[in-house]
Amino acid sequence: MNKILIYVSEITPRITYISQLIFNQILGVDEVELTSELNDFKQLKDVAKINYSTTSIIDVPVIYPDGFLHQSGISKITLQFKTYNNLPAAFFYDNDRLSNSIALKSIFPFDPFALAFYLLSRYEEYLPFTPDQYGRFPASNSMAYRNSFLQMPLVNLWAIKIKEIIIEYYPKLQFNEREYQFTPTYDIDHAFAFLKKGIIRQTAAFCRNLLNRDSLTIIHQLKTWLRIQKDPYDCFDYLECLESKYGLNSTYFWLLGDYGIYDKNINYNNKYFRKLIAQNSNKYPIGIHPSFGSKDQKDVLASEIQRLENITKQTVMRSRQHFLLLNFPETYQRLVNLNIKEDYSMGYPDMCGFRASIATPFYWYNLREEKITTLKIFPFQFMDVTLKNYLKLAPENVLEYVMPIIQNTQQVQGQLISIWHNSSLCEVWGWNGWRNVYEEIIKSAI
Repeated sequence: MNKILIYVSEITPRITYISQLIFNQILGVDEVELTSELNDFKQLKDVAKINYSTTSIIDVPVIYPDGFLHQSGISKITLQFKTYNNLPAAFFYDNDRLSNSIALKSIFPFDPFALAFYLLSRYEEYLPFTPDQYGRFPASNSMAYRNSFLQMPLVNLWAIKIKEIIIEYYPKLQFNEREYQFTPTYDIDHAFAFLKKGIIRQTAAFCRNLLNRDSLTIIHQLKTWLRIQKDPYDCFDYLECLESKYGLNSTYFWLLGDYGIYDKNINYNNKYFRKLIAQNSNKYPIGIHPSFGSKDQKDVLASEIQRLENITKQTVMRSRQHFLLLNFPETYQRLVNLNIKEDYSMGYPDMCGFRASIATPFYWYNLREEKITTLKIFPFQFMDVTLKNYLKLAPENVLEYVMPIIQNTQQVQGQLISIWHNSSLCEVWGWNGWRNVYEEIIKSAI
């Protein structure tokens, strides 16, 4: 038995989306079918069934619908989270609904499908909020943070609870177990600290360091220019060693935007830079790192994608936003329009954890248009800059902080994704000791 049939009073895009995600993408059921034909549902044999409706059906497990998945559009809703079965939950049935005998028979006193859809669609990010200085949705605004489950893959955990109950009804139902994965990723915002930036930029930086009496930077700058040492940000050989040492399969995201206040990588026409990218793309999966400047200017991102494709001779399929600039639905719709198939921006810059409350890649649902898209979202759980600059963690405290996130991802057979920068592995300018931190994280993650 490898199929689940779900009865609903009306098949909606939201129900279609969440049923496929929970049963197929998370739990690994081969086939998930929705039907609103009651007689067909009752007559079909040798198939696992769920009743997601207010209709009474004998001997079929019931998940009573809150009604949220039958709605369309975006409006402010008030959610009250409570603990049930040792996990946070919302969309509990009120007293009026509990007077309904079908609601009383529901396997949960709340609607887990509605909860999962709310969290995955990032419904709360479509509503008005107070942004941070870059226009981003702060983690502290989220339901996950306010209700203390930001570090929990809550959607996965409730999917597992659903599975445990369904198995009691249908012990022969087959689930294809997912395998836990660890995927390191790197954002290359600054390929080099000093080299290949042009004589004007290098001279201006040197004069600025003199004025600031920054002797440490001046020493490293001079040693790099004189070829006494490698450029501090040139950690690419070290990253290759990590790949072979730990059997990793990392992904690199390259910033190729024009120079700006928040976009300061090397010019994309630099021959050495292009060679570095081309060699890297022959060994590892790569993606575009859309510049800060691309968020408000039409056609800029298309140009940056074209630059990367010209350098690598590959079709660019992956993306992660520079500064994690993620606004719904504009950011993702732009990626869809440009035929990007995978995005790795789903996470917070200021806190670690599960922004969409899931540890499994999932397809973006466009709430504005009420439709499932072709863009697959790969959520990340923690980033180097978050740990050091936002959370102010000392190197010796980092592993203890991220271990619960790693273990929670492993527990649900999810995909753990980290973000690191080559510039964070330079062992200077406050990053001393962070190479050891990173290797300890890798050892724990694999």
